[in-house]
Amino acid sequence: MKPASTYEIQFSGLSTGKHEFDWALEPGFFDERNAEEITECDLTAEVLMEKTDRMLMFIFNISGKVKTICDHCGEELWLDIQTSDELIAKFGTETDLTGDEVVVLGPSEFKFDVSQYIFEFTILSIPARRVHKHGECNPEAEQYLEKADFIEENKQNDPRWKALETLKNK
Repeated sequence: MKPASTYEIQFSGLSTGKHEFDWALEPGFFDERNAEEITECDLTAEVLMEKTDRMLMFIFNISGKVKTICDHCGEELWLDIQTSDELIAKFGTETDLTGDEVVVLGPSEFKFDVSQYIFEFTILSIPARRVHKHGECNPEAEQYLEKADFIEENKQNDPRWKALETLKNK
């Protein structure tokens, strides 16, 4: 596992202009942040930083794949991830890292830790619904789900259940 300082960009000694930083993200990166939705990963994070006299402009490009759990069958699933996000860090009188798109770096700051932003942008790029492609789910789970759907359909068509529903709603 890489130490947190690995993801720090020391901007104070850099000239104005564009600079590029690259990291290969390891599963430990997500483990230490208790990200339950990612069990393994093969990701690269490229951070492009443009330094000016008044601010730092960051573009985060994260790509690769993550292993998570299928919402349908509960088996492991590899998902392709591709995201590009921006962040601006302005120089000010007091450090304030609470902004979503713009943060402020105080006069005593000389480096910027991008690990939290890499983490957040990666998590936000995972789809809300994570399922295998049709036919790739666990066959046993598929059979169980089909049986459950059949029972549910029969409940809806059975007049006895409708009578019980009317009693429940009173």
